[in-house]
Amino acid sequence: MKRSQTVLYFIILILLILLIYREFGRDGGIPVDKERAREHVIPVDEAAAYTKAFSSAKMELQKQLQDTGYLNRNFNLPKAESFNRHAIAALLNKKGADGIRIYLGLNPKKEVVFVLLPVDAKGKDIAEKLIAYETPWIPGVSRAMALPPAEDAEAMERGHRCPHTCDLESPVTAP
Repeated sequence: MKRSQTVLYFIILILLILLIYREFGRDGGIPVDKERAREHVIPVDEAAAYTKAFSSAKMELQKQLQDTGYLNRNFNLPKAESFNRHAIAALLNKKGADGIRIYLGLNPKKEVVFVLLPVDAKGKDIAEKLIAYETPWIPGVSRAMALPPAEDAEAMERGHRCPHTCDLESPVTAP
């Protein structure tokens, strides 16, 4: 009887180790369908050429305008914006999300910003609450009664703007 308990504990230990390895032993990577990702891949040299062409076109446009400060005052264009992995994960974890659509927007400070929404497999934007916050437990009040009213749909914005937070050594950072 004692031997069978030892075997049982050993099996449970092995299963526990496998479970822990499966959850925490990964390299932190998000699963990727390489064939679907391939349609968006371009060489870094091509990306660098795109960013340089944009920078040059912006300077040329400023020269063409009679008021050379107009673009900076009314369309303050960043070189880029960065979003952390949690913002991207919140978008991709939305039920039905198959990708992300990025819109250009203009905030009240006249800064051009990127607005991100999850998109489904049919190409439809998913405009819903992105991050659900847990309602605190209040003694004597059920959680259903403690919930705030339904909240509006959300999108991601407030990326970290470049040139303020840029990788100046990146091959795609245009002057």
